[in-house]
Amino acid sequence: MSMHYDLYETPDIQKTGEEQPLHPRVVFKGTIDQNEFLDRVHLFTGMSRSMLSGALQSFQNELRDLLAEGWIVEVGDMGYFSVSLQGPPVMKKSDVRAQSIQLKNINFRVSSQFKKEVRGQMRLERGKSFTRPGKKVKRNEEKCLEIVNTYLKKNPCLTRADYCQLTGCDKRSALKELNNFIELGVLMRYGSGKQIVYAKVIE
Repeated sequence: MSMHYDLYETPDIQKTGEEQPLHPRVVFKGTIDQNEFLDRVHLFTGMSRSMLSGALQSFQNELRDLLAEGWIVEVGDMGYFSVSLQGPPVMKKSDVRAQSIQLKNINFRVSSQFKKEVRGQMRLERGKSFTRPGKKVKRNEEKCLEIVNTYLKKNPCLTRADYCQLTGCDKRSALKELNNFIELGVLMRYGSGKQIVYAKVIE
């Protein structure tokens, strides 16, 4: 099966007003959730699904604990997990307290071998995102809402980043469309700041 891509104009960061070169982006088919992923591995390996589910949970728990203890964790030929920290800007070490240092991010550095394997499996084909508007074409929000409803049948909620990935839009368009769905009474927003998620209105 091929991976589809579309070509997008590179943003004019320098505000030159000149036409910018095109760059490729993946036209994502959607998201494979954990249940479907386990089903696929089960069919491929023949291992019991309950055993796979338990192994995945154990993997997550052990990875969590090792990262929290400061280890770099190698995962097969895929790559390495590690964490990064952040704290207040100081000039002296004595001005820093452990309470002011916190987790910044969990990083994954893919191995060159795994990238090579993925590259070898890729079969690229020119496609087009149906949610991407042309210069004079309005985005199909009805189709976007259909994608959201399909996603929320399998998942309790989605984030703005999920919406961008599912519908192929940028952050600004995503927020505008999600807010419109809220005004229409289709979605509800929960949380605040970077923890905002969207879910279906409970009837």
